[in-house]
Amino acid sequence: MLATAEPGIVLVREWLNCVKSEEFDLLEIFSDKKQDISDNAQDICDKKQENCDNGVFQGEVLDPGFPLVSVTTASKIREEDGYYELELKDGVKYIGCIKEELGDGEGELQIPADWTGHWTTGESILRGWFKKGRLEGRVRAESFQDCTTTELLFRNGIPHGPYRRFRRDGQLVQYGFHKNGIKVGKHLKVGTGNNSYYLGNLDSMERLVGQVVFLYPNLQKTILGEYVDGKMISGVYSDLRDAYMGDEVGFPTLVFSSERRDKLKFDPSTFMRISRTPLQRDEYESGTVYVKQSRIPFAGEGLYASRYIEEGQLVCLFNGNRITKTSNRKCVKWGDEDWSDFRLTLDKSTDLDIPGEYQETRTYSATLGHKACHSFGREKNAMFHEFEHPRFGSIMSVVAVKPIYKDEEILVSYNYNICHAPPWYQEQWVQHLVNRGLTRERILAAREKEEQKNSLIIPDHVFKNIPY
Repeated sequence: MLATAEPGIVLVREWLNCVKSEEFDLLEIFSDKKQDISDNAQDICDKKQENCDNGVFQGEVLDPGFPLVSVTTASKIREEDGYYELELKDGVKYIGCIKEELGDGEGELQIPADWTGHWTTGESILRGWFKKGRLEGRVRAESFQDCTTTELLFRNGIPHGPYRRFRRDGQLVQYGFHKNGIKVGKHLKVGTGNNSYYLGNLDSMERLVGQVVFLYPNLQKTILGEYVDGKMISGVYSDLRDAYMGDEVGFPTLVFSSERRDKLKFDPSTFMRISRTPLQRDEYESGTVYVKQSRIPFAGEGLYASRYIEEGQLVCLFNGNRITKTSNRKCVKWGDEDWSDFRLTLDKSTDLDIPGEYQETRTYSATLGHKACHSFGREKNAMFHEFEHPRFGSIMSVVAVKPIYKDEEILVSYNYNICHAPPWYQEQWVQHLVNRGLTRERILAAREKEEQKNSLIIPDHVFKNIPY
């Protein structure tokens, strides 16, 4: 079993849970401490002045450029039930309350897609409170360009204070602070799988720059890296030893072990290359899993836990050559030239695949997720999940769905389409239905359902051993 988590790791985990939670009203906590935020942000700007050559925001004020909400400058005005609709300059619209010919009270700004101000989220709607024609206080900004929602504070029409940006599904994307419209100090970026974390400064394009900390999901293993244009140009492994809430508002201070191990850099796979260093093991994986013969007959090598792994914990990584999918391409099925038992969907446009020459650990061991064998049944103890890594970029991973004990084999569902799958997978599917106690009639009904759904036939020999 795992030892009790160190106090520093517990603090970081609790801090992340608070920052990530949609129910946690972070802005409400800080809204009564605007002067503290302002003073702290100014301190951060002063401390970061030395990094101006790295592209960190260093201006004094960055006005987003929203037009003043004023009846006198509006090109069109419409009033209904106490709410006004104003057409302002550059296609911006305001809907809300008016007092003394200025936006005042509850309202929203509608920003068109072709707007050219400093608010760079494209077509969006900002809902909040207005004072004398300017946004003031808590604001919720919805971007139609990247389907995100940002919670932030405004002061006199300018972002000032903490902000949080969420994806449509509620996952936190980014958290940090504005100072007079400028993103300042340390920021948190959350990896695509919602289980890896980057802490560092941002450049003018909101890319990571300078010294950045990457935290694995267990929050103990870290990669300390130097970043340019959002990419790690050099990094080393280390361990989180302690954490405490220090002088920087909204962020913990992290303390790392003095030991620095290995050297790595951003090395994403391509269509032709899986890695420039295919035998360089990931340090987290090295302490979590190992490869030996699978206990499943005829399955070849399998993946095993080298320690106890908690439910929900990262097991290992799955990298591979990136195969771009086109919209007019038919589904790849067993027997096609492009079929591979190691091919895994990354997203709507990309698959990951392990080429034949890299399927053995003597030629590729940078990640080991492809060594996990398949299971339909209760033996399945893990699943595939998206992950973001400073070396590999956006990849897949294997995550435990229940506790996994030391030396237990890691088993996942490959999630193949039954009609497109190879014979061994179809045979395991039928055996799984038999093991569940399904009658012959119900198994054949399941076959018919799959065949009708895919307009393909599952071979008869797959069903030859089902009981009558």
